[in-house]
Amino acid sequence: MKTSELPVEKKGVSVAKVEETLLEWLQGHVLKLKGTLMLANPDDMAAIQALRMKSSGKSKMTRDHNGFRKLLIVLTKAGKVFALHTGDGRIVWSNLLNSLRKSEICENPTALNLFQWHVPHHHAMDENPSVLIVSRCGPSYEALGVLSFVDTYTGQELSSSSLEHSVVQVIPLPLMDSDEQRLHLLIDANGQAHLYPKTSDALGVFRHELSNIYWYSVEAEAGIMKGYALKSKYVDQVLDEYSFDTRSIWSIVFPSESEKIIKTATRKSNEVVHTQAKVVADQDAMFKYISKNLLFVATVAPKASGDIGSSTPDESWLIVYLVDTITGRILHRMTHNGAQGPVQAVVSENWVVYHYFNLRAHRYEMSVIEIYDQSRADNKDVWKLILGKHNLTSPISSYSRPEVMTRSQSYFFSHSVKSIAVTSTAKGITSKQLLIGTVGDQVLTLDKRFLDPRRSINPTQAEKEEGIIPLTDSLPIIPQSYITHALKVEGLRGIETVPAKLESTTLIFAYGVDLFFTRFAPSRTYDSLTEDFSYALLLLTIVGLVAAIFITWILSEKKDLRDKWR
Repeated sequence: MKTSELPVEKKGVSVAKVEETLLEWLQGHVLKLKGTLMLANPDDMAAIQALRMKSSGKSKMTRDHNGFRKLLIVLTKAGKVFALHTGDGRIVWSNLLNSLRKSEICENPTALNLFQWHVPHHHAMDENPSVLIVSRCGPSYEALGVLSFVDTYTGQELSSSSLEHSVVQVIPLPLMDSDEQRLHLLIDANGQAHLYPKTSDALGVFRHELSNIYWYSVEAEAGIMKGYALKSKYVDQVLDEYSFDTRSIWSIVFPSESEKIIKTATRKSNEVVHTQAKVVADQDAMFKYISKNLLFVATVAPKASGDIGSSTPDESWLIVYLVDTITGRILHRMTHNGAQGPVQAVVSENWVVYHYFNLRAHRYEMSVIEIYDQSRADNKDVWKLILGKHNLTSPISSYSRPEVMTRSQSYFFSHSVKSIAVTSTAKGITSKQLLIGTVGDQVLTLDKRFLDPRRSINPTQAEKEEGIIPLTDSLPIIPQSYITHALKVEGLRGIETVPAKLESTTLIFAYGVDLFFTRFAPSRTYDSLTEDFSYALLLLTIVGLVAAIFITWILSEKKDLRDKWR
């Protein structure tokens, strides 16, 4: 799933339209005032409801200043692309692409994924954004790839191209060319990398950052993880200059007799971190280990890779790793004896939360690991900060051995989990909440503070002021925390979050057989007024206060005059 911003609303309105809108605005606020004072009859209440629906503008095909109205671009397993409006959930357009239909050239097209391709600046009114859909002509990794480019406003397939190589992995790069097209690196079955778009401008941008491009692959069945980088020269055997040789820079081989990879997770590439330090109760500062290259890996004993109960507690263990994908260095390793999968995990900022089953306790558990950077611990001295004798601005390299410290804690959790996600906001200021897709096909929210490894049975007064919750052995499930309410998302498979422009709000999309979308404010809407806020009542209150001040001033002047005549 990808999001697309709607076009900007065009300015310029006639005088008659302004007068009509102003009259409707006045009538609406009069009706709202009557409703607030409980003077409205049933007809007035119906008119108020109609005005609210009209003024909300949820179904408009233009963007709003809060960033609530967007298009959700979704790709189905059958290869059909849909655009859904977040305001009312309607299907704006749908398209079964020609490139994903069976043909003589491509007998068994299989859609892989979709990616952001062209994201024009919001002032570029004459350009529409587009997405890239990557597919292959067959289920095997050796099958040739197909690229399709789709306009997100109209659903029109702008172009498609059949590749001369296979597609095993697609790496979206944080780079753009002068036409604001996102650069992508496609890895084929032979381990060669191919750059798209194939333009001289994109090639120039790519070559400038070539030494900083790394990626990794996970072969779960073989129990191998590998890290890769590019060679400085393109492939000699290929005619075009947009193909590059790759080189393996590290590998981790897990022993097949004792470990099997069942889950990996990493941070979102576009996640925003507001602060890199965490102030604790004793006014000390702990610096977060912030890295987009942090990978969470979970392995289990081969006998415990089946269903729950397929092995005894003595034959089962769960081992989790935090790995730097640039160097392959294992930053942290922890073992849970008597535990097995399935494992669900989410990584955000400097922490990871994962869910598994404890065979010894016969209960599900959730654990949290927080990782901190000890190399910047000396920056707490105020005088060093004032005099500039600190290393806060020094460049950080993954090749320098990090001094990290971890804290962890485990809790019982009463539900089986299908998926875990975390809220995301525009600036990363709002507190985080976990979004848990339960086995009952509902979405539950859980405050991250409940998964704080610093929780203790008897927190100090300073810790209470900081917001540390007293430790309990299990995590609470509050019925009011189900954002799906009484609804079910049948066949729930995943949860996606998108930040709105309003910092307090995140947009949540859950998908399966059913689709579910909602807005959620983890710390409430502290930066906006509600839609039914009565401006008329506020204006009436201000007028009343001004009148009261004026009347009391006149009465005070008369009283002073009487006192002087006595």
